[in-house]
Amino acid sequence: MRMFMPIPILWLGCAGTSTPESSSAVDGAVVAPVSVFKSSGEGWGVVFWDEAVAWKVGGGVETVGPRGRSTAVIRAQETGHCGGLALDNAAPHAVVALPEGKSGEAPQKPAVIPAATVEAAAWRLDEVLPGRDRFTPIDPDAAPALQRGVEVGSVVKVRRYGGPPVLVVAGRRGRAGALLVLDRTASEVQDQILVEGVTATPRVLPPADLDGDGNAETALFTGSETLLARLMFTPATADMHPLEWWTCGASP
Repeated sequence: MRMFMPIPILWLGCAGTSTPESSSAVDGAVVAPVSVFKSSGEGWGVVFWDEAVAWKVGGGVETVGPRGRSTAVIRAQETGHCGGLALDNAAPHAVVALPEGKSGEAPQKPAVIPAATVEAAAWRLDEVLPGRDRFTPIDPDAAPALQRGVEVGSVVKVRRYGGPPVLVVAGRRGRAGALLVLDRTASEVQDQILVEGVTATPRVLPPADLDGDGNAETALFTGSETLLARLMFTPATADMHPLEWWTCGASP
C-alpha cells in the first residue's frame, strides 16, 4: 500500500484587500516532518466567501461547489476579499474555479454514511494526525465524529470502475488537517495528505472529474482554507495527488 503524506504549507496569505502571494511560497512552522509540494501549474483557482459574496482568486469563471457548478460573471476587476474578484452567479457554496477552458462533471449529492463508519473514520484520522496535546481531555461519551480530539468534517463514498468503493474523509485535530482515502469500511488508510494551519472543521468536496481529464478531483475546504487534490483510481489502487493549497487570512 502506497502511503503519500506531504504536509503542504504553501501559504496564500491575504488580509483585507491585499494581493495573495504565489502558492509556491513556503512559510510557517509545522508539527511533523515536511514534504512540501508545489503548485500544479494547471491554472486552478479558489473561491472564498465573504458572507453572501463569492470572491475568486485565480482560475476561470467555471465555479464548482458541493451542490454543482455554474459559470460565474466577474463584477469588476478591482480586487477585494482575500485579493479576489467578486463574482455573480457563482455555484452555491463554490469552492474552486476551473482552469480557463476546462469543463467536466459536477459533484453529486453524496449518500448518507452510517454513524459506525463515521466513527471508524475518526479513528483512522486519529492514527495519522499528530497526537493530542496533554491539555486535550478524553471524552468517552463523545459523538462518533469526535474521538480523541479529532473532528470529522465529512465522509463521502466514491465508486470506482472494477473495484470496491472507497471513502474520502476530511478532518482535523487542532490546526492539523487531513484528507484521507479509506477502504469502504474505513478500516484501512489507502492514501493521505496532511496540512497544517486548518482553522475550522474541514469538509470534503464530493469527488468528480471536474476538468474532464479522466480522473476525479476533490478538496478539503473550510471558510478560509482549501486543499485541492486529484484521485487516481485503478481496480486495485486509490491514490491521491495534491494540486493546490490556498489560505485566506494571515499566516500564523
